[in-house]
Amino acid sequence: MDTTDIGNRRVFWFNGQALVESSQYLRILQNRPVKHPDNPVVTADQPWEGTCIQLWTAVDYDPASGQWQMWYEGHPKGVVMCTALSGDGIRWHKPDLNQVAYDGSAHNNIYLDTSYRDAHSPAVVKAPAGGDPARRYLMYYWVAPEWHWMGERAEHIDPRLRPYRVNGHYLATSADGLHWTPQTEAPVLAGRQGKNAAWGDRSPANGDRTPANENDLWMTIGDTNAVFFDEQTGKYRSYHKLNKMNPGWDLRRRCVGTAESEDGAHWSRSIPILDPTEEDDAWARALGGIRAEFYGLHVWPQSGFYLGLLWMFQVTKTGEPPFGRGWDDGPITPHLIYSLDGLRWERLPVREPFIPLGPAGSFEAGTVYSGDRPTVVGDKLRFYYHGVSYTHGATDPIESPNYLTGIAFATLRRDRYVAWQGGTIPGVLDTVPLRFAGRELRLNIDAAHGAAKVALLAADDSSLPGYSLEECDPITADSLDQVVRWRGSSDLSALQGQAIRLRFLLRHSALYTWQFT
Repeated sequence: MDTTDIGNRRVFWFNGQALVESSQYLRILQNRPVKHPDNPVVTADQPWEGTCIQLWTAVDYDPASGQWQMWYEGHPKGVVMCTALSGDGIRWHKPDLNQVAYDGSAHNNIYLDTSYRDAHSPAVVKAPAGGDPARRYLMYYWVAPEWHWMGERAEHIDPRLRPYRVNGHYLATSADGLHWTPQTEAPVLAGRQGKNAAWGDRSPANGDRTPANENDLWMTIGDTNAVFFDEQTGKYRSYHKLNKMNPGWDLRRRCVGTAESEDGAHWSRSIPILDPTEEDDAWARALGGIRAEFYGLHVWPQSGFYLGLLWMFQVTKTGEPPFGRGWDDGPITPHLIYSLDGLRWERLPVREPFIPLGPAGSFEAGTVYSGDRPTVVGDKLRFYYHGVSYTHGATDPIESPNYLTGIAFATLRRDRYVAWQGGTIPGVLDTVPLRFAGRELRLNIDAAHGAAKVALLAADDSSLPGYSLEECDPITADSLDQVVRWRGSSDLSALQGQAIRLRFLLRHSALYTWQFT
């Protein structure tokens, strides 16, 4: 009989489906984080921010000091990259960095200004301890000079943009997260990734950004990019927008690709991992759209697997001249997805936004973009995001007073993404035979309105004396770390290393995780 060794791995619904042999009378409960009542916590209130601020992949919390920092964008007309600090992650202040002049004064919180209208999407990563102190922080940011150089003579280009000559994600480094050194020689993730990256005789230098044959550029990296250091692999990972063409499509679509790096500076070639499917298009059409596209993906490691927030773009209208595909219209919202290896991704049973749009007229009525992996604060997970009142294809200038934007957050109790839930008729979940390491069984469970029990069985499904459902002390608590006991004892050391099965009985209870410790 096959037996799975789970050691002391924490089992979620995401990584636990292969451990379930059978279940009865259970439903899958999907939770959403609760938006903070004081949202937005950061707004555009300085002249150099315009009316639009955006947060992409840039929130850092230091539990030792209790200090928070975020790196965000202001859009006065071009793009300026700014920072904010906080002692609690709720009340933020914008420090006077005295580094970059805006409108004749450097008394602002700007740390980088390329003069470019679309230099954006900063992804800030804190490098592992023990490395070069001058590279404690790494920032990846998008610049597309090939778009800006179009039809312009070099002497007419702003001096701040001239060092950038190729579209892509560039790297800047910092010792303190406040003072940055951009590396403008070449992007670490170049925009052109296709089978044939040649632009023919046409080049940005002579003012033509159109490829000789657009089908040659079947895959180009786009402007959104989420980067993190993966503690599970010891490598940096990038998840970025890919614009690509697939057989059967009548136009290129926004998809998701990934790349990895040992040092954060030298990256592998991008590989596509997520393309919209027929099911995604059906989802978009059911909501009044015409197709689905993927605008970006935030990923974080979780107990040996990966979770992600996929930015689902419900395209309602394809962009037309004079604006083009960059103005495809429709709302964008983050959806929770999961993967065992970071490459092959799966969806939840119900496709719904993890952080939904806000009410009409609010700063988040048009689109919501997640802002980073969740931050653990006590017994809660905090998800930062930015919202805008308009949809993707809005054609007013970015500094328009008609736009509302803001940075906000929502909270979820720790690890309570998805649960096995039983109702009035108790639900039953039986596992396959497995071996564990530890002395106790701990549950993340909400049984406050019902009761739950656990039995340990032999691999052949026979009972184990002392560990039956009848001998299990009923669990009637709402607990993130509930110890299971049988007749008052939680000690399982006598069963460690043996092949056993678990049986969960859930009455009006939701089981989120279980783990032997």
